[in-house]
Formats: sequence, structure tokens, C-alpha cells
Amino acid sequence: MSDAVSIVKCSNYAYERVRGAVKESIDLLGGMEQFVKPGQRVLLKINLLTAAPPEKAVTTHPAVVSALAELVRNAGGRPLVADSPGPIPYTSAGLKRAYKAAGLLDMAEAGVFDLNWDTSVQWLSFAGGQTIKRIEVISPVIKCDVIIAVPKLKTHMFTTFTGAAKILFGVIPGLTKAGYHAKLQTSEQFAGMLLDIVNAVKPALFVMDGVLALEGDGPGLHGIPRSLGIVMASRNPIAMDAVACDIIDINPLDVPMLSVAVDRGMWDGNLDNLPVVGAPTGEVAVKDFKKPSRVARDARGLDRLAGYQRIWAPVVKQALTPRPVPGKEKCSGCATCYTACPQGAVTISKGRAFINDSACIRCYCCHEMCPEAAIELKFGLLGRIIRRFGLLGKL
Repeated sequence: MSDAVSIVKCSNYAYERVRGAVKESIDLLGGMEQFVKPGQRVLLKINLLTAAPPEKAVTTHPAVVSALAELVRNAGGRPLVADSPGPIPYTSAGLKRAYKAAGLLDMAEAGVFDLNWDTSVQWLSFAGGQTIKRIEVISPVIKCDVIIAVPKLKTHMFTTFTGAAKILFGVIPGLTKAGYHAKLQTSEQFAGMLLDIVNAVKPALFVMDGVLALEGDGPGLHGIPRSLGIVMASRNPIAMDAVACDIIDINPLDVPMLSVAVDRGMWDGNLDNLPVVGAPTGEVAVKDFKKPSRVARDARGLDRLAGYQRIWAPVVKQALTPRPVPGKEKCSGCATCYTACPQGAVTISKGRAFINDSACIRCYCCHEMCPEAAIELKFGLLGRIIRRFGLLGKL
């Protein structure tokens, strides 16, 4: 049952209680040995949105992280805890600040688990991407053997809900995330990008921290902690998010990632076809979970930003994402990039390609498909300055 979602009740973060709930949730799927083999390097990709203490319910609780690390070690794996906080530069100092606030640093120093301090980044190619085919990711994603994603159950101002499908956005280093927000201007484009990342990174397992959830204007500190008392696990992030939405009385099809997943054939949109094991959803469901105040999407899709944010979007796009540039010497004018571009941003003139930067969404299909390797990815001046100081991670 690859779509199975397990639900286990867990009333608080007392370690033995959490460990028991996390273990049971995974045992209902066949046990940790189904996902981790002896000697494997296992990345525990947590939700470390920003420097926030555990009681704010913004980040994955350290008790859940500790329980998973113990279970991984018991299966013979070597766990490493990592993420890249969105508003914090991807530097050692930035990571230390976030780790400390989230209650992870003291545990790591006590030897409970290892934290990632490698701030290098690498390009991950994904030929099967429908929105984006080339993704800049933090290096532990490339270096590990297995990924276990550990999302927090939260509402989200722009995507209504955030959980398993969106947690992989955290593999994009630090401030670079803002560039993706700026370049993918509709909810469908942004959701498609998230699904491409999920399919490219391919976590083996998702374990969701819903003991203390976040309601209202999440996913950050404007949200309101809400005791929900559950731990969930699944191999399938779409199934997990759909069931989680059902528990907190959100229509899954109001979540862009889940509605686009229907369009892509990743699920049929019918909750009745998703098997649930453990506690029935009816036993843990809440009907008064507070929704975000800005959940109604308009014609601008994810461009439901404040005026000043929309003004700055083009600047952010240019500074934080490299633009594809056809090289004069290598480009043969074969039109492969013209055919591959989903936005119609490429023209062929006088035997070579030209890219309309204002129309480019930085999917890098042209870069991936070019048979002459003629398209280079180049940062603008501001982007080069920012990268020079290591704020986007080190290539």
C-alpha cells in the first residue's frame, strides 16, 4: 500500500511518548528497516523555516527529530539533520542561529544527532520535471543515500496548507527561495515546481509532526500553535497532505500542490481512495482549525503579495536566480530551446537563440535540453555580489 497514511495519537512531546508514536507510525508501514539499510547515510530533512523556538510550532520539534535519529541508528543508518531556513543566509552562522532557536543545537552537542554544517550547494538535474528541470540544492541532498522528510503540520498564507509536499522547498539554499517565489508568478507554476522537487529528491519516507500544529496565518510566527496530538507517516507526500487536510477540515483541492497533483495524475482527488492505518481520521479530526486569512486565490495566483513585494519581485528574481544566456560561439540556432521553453521566452534570429528575460521563469529547460551545451547560467551583478559573500551557499 504505497499510498497508505498512518496516524498515531501523541498527546505531548515527552520523549518516550514521542518515540513510541513515531515508531508505531513507521511500524504500521513495515518498520524503519523497510526504508533504511545498515551503513546508509540518512538525511533527516526537517522543517527549519526560521529561527523560532519549538513552542511556536513553526519548526519540527526536536523530540520528533531525536526519535527518528534513534530509529535510524537502530536500523544501522547514519542520520544527519539538515535544512536551509528561508529568510536566513545559508551560512554557518545562519544555521547556528536557527539550530539554537529550534532547540536542536544543545541536543547535537550532547550527541543525540549530527547537524549539517556544510553550506555548499550543487545543481540537481531532473529531466522529468514539468515546471523546472534544474534545481540548486543543499549538498547533503546529493551526498546522502536516503532522505526522510519530517514536515510540521501547518497552515500557510499563500498555499493554504504546508506539509509533506512543500517541505522539500527547503532543499533550495537560503535566500535563493525568494528568487523562486519571484519567478513563478502563478499558484500552478509554484505548485508545479514543488512537485518537481519532490519527484527529483524522492524521499523514501515522510513523518509529520502534528503533536503541536500551527493554525491561522502560518507558516511562520504569525500562526497560532494548536494542540492536535498526532504523528503521521507515509511513503506518499500527496496522500499524507490530503489526509492531513481532511483532519483539519481543509478541502485538499484548495491546496495548489494537491490540485496540480491531480492534473499530473499523482492522485485522483478522492480521499476515499487513500488508505489510512492506525487511528481513524474521525477520531483525530477537528472542525474549528483556524484557516489562513488570505486563502482565497485570485487571478494573480501566488502573486497575492503586498504592493511593495510585487514591486521588488523583479529585482529579487534577477538577484537570486541565474538567467540562461545563449553563448554566441556555441549556439547553432537549432531551436531545441525554442521548442522546449514552456513560456515562449525564446526566439531564433539570424541563426542563434535569444531569451526574453522578462518572460523567463527560470525553469532551465533550455539549459537542460541544449544539444550544444551553449546555454550558460549567469547571475547579474547583485546576484554575484550576494553570492560572493556566501549568502546563497557556496558552489
